Amino acid sequence: MDFYIKKIVIHQFSPDDTELVLADHLLQITPKIDEYFRKKLTKVFSDEAKRGQFDADNIFMSKLTDDFLESSVHVSQLWKEEFIISENQKTNDLVFIGFEKDGIEHFAFLRLSLRESLIHSGDSESPLKTTQNSLPSAAQTPDEALVVNLQTKQYYLIEKRIKHNGAFSNYFSENVLSVQPEQSVKKSIKLVEQAAQKVADQFNRDDFAFQSKLKSAMFTNLEEDQELSPEKLADQLFDDNLTARLSFVDQLKEAIPAPVKVSDIDHSRQIKKLESQKLSLSNGIELIVPNRVYEDVESVEFIQNDNGTYSILIKNIEDIQNK
Repeated sequence: MDFYIKKIVIHQFSPDDTELVLADHLLQITPKIDEYFRKKLTKVFSDEAKRGQFDADNIFMSKLTDDFLESSVHVSQLWKEEFIISENQKTNDLVFIGFEKDGIEHFAFLRLSLRESLIHSGDSESPLKTTQNSLPSAAQTPDEALVVNLQTKQYYLIEKRIKHNGAFSNYFSENVLSVQPEQSVKKSIKLVEQAAQKVADQFNRDDFAFQSKLKSAMFTNLEEDQELSPEKLADQLFDDNLTARLSFVDQLKEAIPAPVKVSDIDHSRQIKKLESQKLSLSNGIELIVPNRVYEDVESVEFIQNDNGTYSILIKNIEDIQNK
């Protein structure tokens, strides 16, 4: 993904006195800083992100004005008012980024929990010192993040629940943003798998053939159609049973009321997990078979024997290598 970072400001929250240390100027963007935060932004456009669109009268959006520094202060204060009740507080950098993606202005808020680490100082007598202010690696997903397309008001959200009085809550979406985001693609896939498993159990379909069919169907939905549709999956998985199809869609109608689009995020991790069938056999043999091979009867054939056991026939192999 191509980002053009235009401005950054970093405020800090300290758990010692639960106060904000507010910056009064923008950060100078060096090549290293640019690279670090571009990698962080990439992590927000992922299968872990919840998505949605702000309403025109959303209070949070009213905090975002043409004054970038002032907007960052308002959002930091709004965030602190809700986060302060958390039972597990650490020092956090509150990073605000103004950037362009595909020529469109975006606003980002990243919460980065600082780490304790050892550093090598120039002191010859005590060269190793502990610092409490190490940023997480660029490859790590931010602890929490919000990216807003300022043109369409669409948002991408990474959030963590906080614990207060023994209960957990999605304080960020519920209290800071006042929104109800869609499920993330990662969570949607998990819900689909659970619903399919439950329906398969009810109709005595739960065997390795059904699990393979489920994996292949989800792969096709994501790779070719660029979406995850409960209705389409129901037709593919339970094509000969209307009751099973209706039951599957009904179980998902609240969590996934509409097809989940994936064209605007990096969903390669999910594609990687679904692109092959991984079979573990009772005799200890394990097979990894790409979907295109698995579904080709000229390459692989599964035979159910009269005694209830299975045989697997692998055909037309030109070469075998020992790895």
